[in-house]
Amino acid sequence: MNRLKIDHWHLERIAFVYIRQSTPGQVRKNVEGGERQKRMAQRIRELGWPDHQVRVLGADTGHSGSSLHGREDYQTMLQAVMAQEAGIIGASELSRLVRDNQDWNQLVRICRHQGVLLADEHRVYDPNDPQDRVVLGIQGAFNEFELAMIFARMRDGKNRKANRGELYGVFPPGYICRHEPLCEKHPDLRVQRAVEQVFREYENCPSVSQLFHRLLSVGFQLPVVPPGKDWREVDWVSPSYRHLLGMLRNPAYAGIYVHGRSRTFTVLNDEGHAEKKRRHVPMGEWEIVLENHHEAYISKATWERNLEKIAANANMGHLTSQRSPQNGNGLMVGLLRCRRCGHKLYAAYRDGAVGYQCRRGTNQRDASGWVCFSFRANRVEERLIELLLQATAPASVAAAQKAAERFAAHHQQERQLLLDRLNAKEEIAARAAREYKETDGTYTAVRRQLAQEWDAALAAVEAERTRLASFDKREPSLPTPQQQRQLERLSTDLRRIWNHPRANTVLKKQIVRTLIREIVADVEDDEIVLIIHWAGGHHTELREPRRSRISRRQLEDVKKVIDAMRKLLTDEQIAVALNRERLWQPRGRRNEKTWTGEHVAAFRKQHRIPGFSAKAKQDEDWLTQAEAANRLSISAMSMTRLVRAGIVPAEQPHPGLPTVVRGEDLDRDEVRLAIARLRTSGNRPLTDDPDQLSLFKSRT
Repeated sequence: MNRLKIDHWHLERIAFVYIRQSTPGQVRKNVEGGERQKRMAQRIRELGWPDHQVRVLGADTGHSGSSLHGREDYQTMLQAVMAQEAGIIGASELSRLVRDNQDWNQLVRICRHQGVLLADEHRVYDPNDPQDRVVLGIQGAFNEFELAMIFARMRDGKNRKANRGELYGVFPPGYICRHEPLCEKHPDLRVQRAVEQVFREYENCPSVSQLFHRLLSVGFQLPVVPPGKDWREVDWVSPSYRHLLGMLRNPAYAGIYVHGRSRTFTVLNDEGHAEKKRRHVPMGEWEIVLENHHEAYISKATWERNLEKIAANANMGHLTSQRSPQNGNGLMVGLLRCRRCGHKLYAAYRDGAVGYQCRRGTNQRDASGWVCFSFRANRVEERLIELLLQATAPASVAAAQKAAERFAAHHQQERQLLLDRLNAKEEIAARAAREYKETDGTYTAVRRQLAQEWDAALAAVEAERTRLASFDKREPSLPTPQQQRQLERLSTDLRRIWNHPRANTVLKKQIVRTLIREIVADVEDDEIVLIIHWAGGHHTELREPRRSRISRRQLEDVKKVIDAMRKLLTDEQIAVALNRERLWQPRGRRNEKTWTGEHVAAFRKQHRIPGFSAKAKQDEDWLTQAEAANRLSISAMSMTRLVRAGIVPAEQPHPGLPTVVRGEDLDRDEVRLAIARLRTSGNRPLTDDPDQLSLFKSRT
């Protein structure tokens, strides 16, 4: 009956045998299933296809049949069907082709119109036959139903196991499972001490990045058990940044069992195929959380503090995050919040001075046209330092004693880690020596490889011994009596410690963040207002004049000067004149920044002051004193006397700067009479000045 459906033109086309197993695990374990699918090629040959016309497709092994995404062999087969190159498609079970009912019906429809047969181990189907088409439709619906039932059973079993706290993936460093389903600490104390060192160091680091660089600088190695190996086979590796970040975020180290930290979502790609993606979900959406599930390395409170620090240090994270402390001079970076709009203030550095501005606020205006602010903070941060030093002074002596104890404990912990690594390397060397000695001498190649491994292990042991000896020579494990007295003396002079040239800026910021939770900032009547929220719950208001901003009167003076000089001079000439007279830019402190032509142009544009125009100068008849003197045919000093006497009206916004004279004022009657007196009387080129000394003494 099967052969009656096969025509001669079917045999002239290619016969495709499709092989697929859903997961890599099935490929490794279900070997017989794969061999059974391959035997379908022999059945196709028995149906009449020659060997050269049979093509086996097996590259999609390891991909699920619930989606067409990533199945290149299936797409190749589909293209051959569309091109009328395929005569039959065979699979041990037709459900291997596709599990989605919609995709299955589409395949049957295409094969029907292209005259392609379908075959499994028992039967050949012709999609043009109504009865076969009904059977194929039922098979497609059953395939999808069967897959859904399989997934439901697997999901239910996993959920039951997770509810008992017995479903594990990969165990984090420091944990193993010797007797299922128990999760426990690694029994090797060296492994436990190394894991504890990571969390201990993070308490003293402001960010995960600095923790990574600190551990990298001391050659720290983390113990891990590679997947598939016995728990006794511990590898010591240098941790990566992502490795450390995953450890600090992992609730397992706080003794908490969690299931559902990430979920699988099905989305449609650009081609319309279903594609699965794995995404992390917020803590409040975790499916199962079991506290006190196993022995912990840290407390739950410590784990939560670590999460808060990581979230606060997210430089690319939420707008309200503090960000990690950097090397900039601003001590309040990440702590300031705008009292007007609630957004964080950003630091801006210019010429050694730090300022803060609310960028989000400048883009949000209310109905009255109000905008957020910016201010320079050098002086106000000096006041903040004074408050910090006053707050920490009572505990300074106790802190000195704590520092000595911590110094000794930290030194001992570092030495113990080095000693643990040396012991671990010695065990590896002993195992390599034992394997070499137990191998028969006839296995020359094997013994040569084992000898190389033994030599490498001995070299690693020697390197660890050298490192330990170097550490022991570096410094004593306890402060000397002289160092202890120095610590106590320095504890009473915190100001000198804070201002010491070797004091780290990042450490200062970390101290500030330890003592201060948040600072709410605002500006009122040209005054900076800071409301400090201390970590202990108290609040302090700090007010400081806004010295870094030029007063309105000074700003108006600068505007008046530039508006007068632009009638006669270009921007570059104005800049030269302003710098010569030391009229600095309205940027803050004196001598902070000189003028350039670009600065003058920007200032004019900001305050809507026109620039120099030769045409406007000619039309308005604006003259310099020299030009006015030439027009009146008098000397420059005579012109100066007329201006000082008020006879010739002139505009000079600041002493020493050019004077602007209007041509029409030279035709006034007072000016004509004054010039006539100058020409008829003895010309005195110099004005009388009672403070001027005579070059020649008069004889009496």
